[in-house]
Amino acid sequence: MGSIALPAMKTNPKFIFFTDFDGTITTRDSNDFMTDNIGYGQALRKQGNKDVLEGKMSFRDSFRGMMDSVKLPYDQCIKYLVENIRLDPGFKEFYDYARANNIPVVVLSSGMEPIIRALLQHLVGKEAEDIQIVSNDVAPRDGKSINEKGGWKIVFHDER
Repeated sequence: MGSIALPAMKTNPKFIFFTDFDGTITTRDSNDFMTDNIGYGQALRKQGNKDVLEGKMSFRDSFRGMMDSVKLPYDQCIKYLVENIRLDPGFKEFYDYARANNIPVVVLSSGMEPIIRALLQHLVGKEAEDIQIVSNDVAPRDGKSINEKGGWKIVFHDER
């Protein structure tokens, strides 16, 4: 087994705080927001969620379908989310406390790192660069640029 980078351990903390991102640090889920508003819509997203819960579809297939339905170029998706997603009212105070007390915050998410990073920097500030993110990523589709219409796809963390 290869080595795993553990940036949260670099200050030898007594505690590490692990958290979800969408709907935990933020007031709404960014992936659901994109799917509902610029993807295939809320009805199909909810049906996919139901299919996952009923064992008719895997989470990965459902989530990939949601993200594939969003055709907006990736840089525009990030801009759209930065304009619409809000920080949970208590998170900034908590994060300031955690930083002051050597408690690293690690985000574990099925979301995508570039979106999470952009939202954290916008909502929390430059100090959010210290937050370790373990999540999925994005990549350009074959023959396309990530920042063109239909040009990006999700890359699952365990596919790297």
